[in-house]
Amino acid sequence: MVIVLTGAPGSGKSTVAELLAARLDRAAHVPVDFFRKMIKGGYASPHHWSDEVDRQYRIARASAAQTARNLVAGGFIPILDDVVPAAWVDEWRTALTGLDCRFVALRPRLDVALRRNRERSIWTVDESLLAELHAMLEGPHTEGWLVVDNSEGSADETAAAVARGLGLITPSG
Repeated sequence: MVIVLTGAPGSGKSTVAELLAARLDRAAHVPVDFFRKMIKGGYASPHHWSDEVDRQYRIARASAAQTARNLVAGGFIPILDDVVPAAWVDEWRTALTGLDCRFVALRPRLDVALRRNRERSIWTVDESLLAELHAMLEGPHTEGWLVVDNSEGSADETAAAVARGLGLITPSG
């Protein structure tokens, strides 16, 4: 199984992915941003979207997908952490063809995501962009996904809800 965990900035993706990976017997957190941040010379900032930013995100997603394949081959469940708007869903499905791919969307209310974004010490996102990304993660492309409203409760409770929702632990686990 491969888990693609998505949500707008401030939704708790990275925190929940870390907690979920730690909760499972053999799992790894694979943040797509890790691959983006490997680029030093020529790094294109997503704060100013361009063809080069898009190209670098495609490289990062391809690298994360290959890492996921390697982890699955080694007996681990990779938890890919990425913002996945409708335009990128097919790219992920193609990159993960042949694997049991499960999409999970963390969807706190917009006011909660905005507050969490303001409270971050690093990597804050412009509030208008965050609102746009939040809206982009709603719609028919999420049909069949596990969608978790994590506006309330702790990140650990959200990780447990994701694990239960995917059938990875029992309701009491």
